[in-house]
Amino acid sequence: MNNSQSLSLAQVVAELQQISQDKLSGNMTIVAENRQMIRIGLLSGNIVTLSYKNKRGAEALSLIQQTKPDWFQFIKSSSVTPDPDWQPSTAEIFNFLSGSSISSLKSGSVKTTAKTLSQQTLEVLKEVLTEFMGPVAPAICNKVLRQDLNLDMSIDLLAKEIPEWKESLQFKEQVRKKLLTDQSLATTA
Repeated sequence: MNNSQSLSLAQVVAELQQISQDKLSGNMTIVAENRQMIRIGLLSGNIVTLSYKNKRGAEALSLIQQTKPDWFQFIKSSSVTPDPDWQPSTAEIFNFLSGSSISSLKSGSVKTTAKTLSQQTLEVLKEVLTEFMGPVAPAICNKVLRQDLNLDMSIDLLAKEIPEWKESLQFKEQVRKKLLTDQSLATTA
């Protein structure tokens, strides 16, 4: 499954959707007009990895949407390794690549974009990140939260700023617990 004639992103997405519907496993490689490679891994039709340039997952999606593909190829394989930080569902990825905005991408049940995060949520993110990163945490939060991402993607991006993998997992866990606790307190008050 490859193509060497003029392509549009919509054509590649349609082919990817067909591969997904056929529940195939393997890797799709797309070469963009700028000679950069986009890699998409599927397991049983579900997208489990996505990378472009030095970005992965949801971060790579906004870049991919702006590319013009020159060529693509899908190679069946049962040895696709899922990205451990993977968030968007396959359906959400197809919706996004079909023209939705990055803010429409969501993970889990949280649908809030960073631009509309409550002040309380922002404070929780900064407070918990400070426990792991020290006094640079507010600056890191400000940098990451400039992007129009949902809460889960914002948490994931902040966690990636923490050098130690175990600590980044602890950060995610602490933030979610604190936000759930604060939410349940607010609804019972």
